[in-house]
Amino acid sequence: MIVKKYAKEIVILLVSLGVAIGGYWTWQNYTYHDTRRPQQVLETKEKTNDDVVLIFHKTGCSDCKQVIRQINQAIKQGQADEYVVVDTKDSELYKKYNIIEVPTAIHLRDGKEIVRQAGINNLNKLEKVIHAAKE
Repeated sequence: MIVKKYAKEIVILLVSLGVAIGGYWTWQNYTYHDTRRPQQVLETKEKTNDDVVLIFHKTGCSDCKQVIRQINQAIKQGQADEYVVVDTKDSELYKKYNIIEVPTAIHLRDGKEIVRQAGINNLNKLEKVIHAAKE
């Protein structure tokens, strides 16, 4: 039978495919997807009436690692027009927005702060800020 002849190759292919899918799923759910050129995105959005949620995290932060999956899920389910994810190690934006604790989510409209939540003590409130429900 032809299947028996290629059984080893088929198993290797299926295992490789499983590893690739698992790796992608892990990357998608357990990695912060930082916005490229966040300052430019924010400057553009300030001129519109769009809802923007700004999320600050820090590489190596244990609290940020602890809630990464919940934050990514909230972004997927959110209603904001734009999500801007910023690593405080790679950007000076944290100074402009007076970030003293990470993770921090800030809901902006017309470039003005609507609401903010910092830390993981109230994860439900952090998720609500990220969802950015339209009023």
